[in-house]
Amino acid sequence: MSSKILKYIPNEALEILTQWFWLHKFHLKISKPRRTKLGDFRPSNNQQPHRISINGDLNKYHFLITFTHEVAHLITWNRFGKKALPHGKEWKENYIILLEEILQQVEFPVEIKEALVKHMAKPKATSCTDTYLLNSLRLYDEIQNKLILCEIKEGDCFLLQGKRKFKKGKLRRTRYLCTELTSGKPYLIHQAAEVVKCS
Repeated sequence: MSSKILKYIPNEALEILTQWFWLHKFHLKISKPRRTKLGDFRPSNNQQPHRISINGDLNKYHFLITFTHEVAHLITWNRFGKKALPHGKEWKENYIILLEEILQQVEFPVEIKEALVKHMAKPKATSCTDTYLLNSLRLYDEIQNKLILCEIKEGDCFLLQGKRKFKKGKLRRTRYLCTELTSGKPYLIHQAAEVVKCS
């Protein structure tokens, strides 16, 4: 793993991430900011190895936790394939083990460490659904006051990508069933999508 990744993570995390890279063999891509997700895991196919992508605009602590989340998916896939649910007990067990490893290696700020310990007791599908953890991570964002879909109330209206207007509906796994107000059509929008609340 290239030392270029030090731009995105705490320095003391490099050793353990390098270990994960050599143990599990995957391609890492630093992605442009995506409005609908923070990271992604895609299993290998005939042409490509396992692939993990992480948004490059995350602060170093959020990047590291998202990276850990995706490596847990990779390990779960290697052991169970499609037999395990994406965020089922197998993934949670692997995620907790990896989080314990980084907590031993990385000196997190007190508020993030406390939030991580609570998060590990009952891991959620994404950090954005754990408000306590999300708020602690956001303290270290360069740009403050971002809003994501899971933070607004059901029935609230919002703008997606600053253009299309929606009304938030019910949660379905990791996406909300929302209604586009102009057309009345339903859309599934990821709970981590960045939005602008409107009247």
